Amino acid sequence: MSKKVTLSTLVVLNFIIYISLGLPDSILGSAWPSMRQSYAMGASQVSYLTTIMLLFSFFSSMLYTKIAKYLTVAQVILMSMLCVIIGLILMIVSSNPIVLFICTPFMGIGQGAIDVTVNHFAAKHLPSSLMSLLHGFYGVGVSMSAAILTFFLSSFSSWRLAIGTIALLEILILLLIFVYRSHFAERDVATSEREDKPDAGLSQTFQLRHLINPIFYFFYAIEAVMGIFLATYYVENFQVNSAQAAFYTTLFWLGLMVGRFVTGALTRFMTDKTIIYSHLGLLLLMSITLIFPPGFYTMASVFLIGLAMAPLYPLMMMLPNQMYPEPIAQKVISYNVGFCMLGILVFPLLFGALFKVMNFSIFPALILLLTVILSALVLLINQQQKK
Repeated sequence: MSKKVTLSTLVVLNFIIYISLGLPDSILGSAWPSMRQSYAMGASQVSYLTTIMLLFSFFSSMLYTKIAKYLTVAQVILMSMLCVIIGLILMIVSSNPIVLFICTPFMGIGQGAIDVTVNHFAAKHLPSSLMSLLHGFYGVGVSMSAAILTFFLSSFSSWRLAIGTIALLEILILLLIFVYRSHFAERDVATSEREDKPDAGLSQTFQLRHLINPIFYFFYAIEAVMGIFLATYYVENFQVNSAQAAFYTTLFWLGLMVGRFVTGALTRFMTDKTIIYSHLGLLLLMSITLIFPPGFYTMASVFLIGLAMAPLYPLMMMLPNQMYPEPIAQKVISYNVGFCMLGILVFPLLFGALFKVMNFSIFPALILLLTVILSALVLLINQQQKK
């Protein structure tokens, strides 16, 4: 009975931690049209902030194996959440752009370390059937923050109150994890031990063709591009008010969240390949609708774009184990994560520069281009799988 209670508590705590992971991730995408006016910054400059944040997130993720030797899982989680809270507070206490740039390393460091920590911990202690639900609760966090921003922008025209509310939620979750820190009192010993063992993948031949899966994840940056630029696109290109544009971003993240839960149910009735192809077709169709001026259909379009993207990340991550020997599969999966982060670093910066030169009217064409590339890569990967 005690073990069952402990497992139930761990499940609930991990769900809550994943919600906290998602809470900060829609802030810049939803609030930037209003925030940039307070900071007297350009619409495309959000890409610089997200790039800095992702760089620090990448570094903290890479340093996790070093950190895990000296800190317990609870300590890593608590320190990471504290960094995020500091970053959120810095956002709302000043209108100086320098302070805004200072807050992004705190956000990045906190997000990167906690992401790796909770994934490792959940994989070790929770049944595999719950892992997809965890990613769904990340979507709950993203959707919640986008909804909070939409509410405060429409009701009070204040992005500061919205981010303050998100920071308060993060503080409450921090206190909750502190109270139950004994459940995360261990160190991630497995991570440290793996460093001392020879890499099993070195005994296998890693070839260039194995990079096709990571290349897919490089272009999967389409999800981040949508989250960051969707609201600004509607504000800049169609003069939609900030609250309405933030609502569109909320619907996008909501579609992504709902889609992750729906995918878990669909896998019982459909093959992974069928789910991926049908959702890519939906994504191609819905991407075209971004060209048209906003209307009654726009809410459904942006929701369906999120829904269409939902199964791509988790289902494509399962393919390496089906295609390659275990050592190669492990290496491919690690490259998948690295290439995905690299894409999220590169594309917002690249698109931000393009928007500055050519304006936001090219946004639908860029989304459609990324969708076509993802579809072509899926076809190539499935052809490789048949060989």
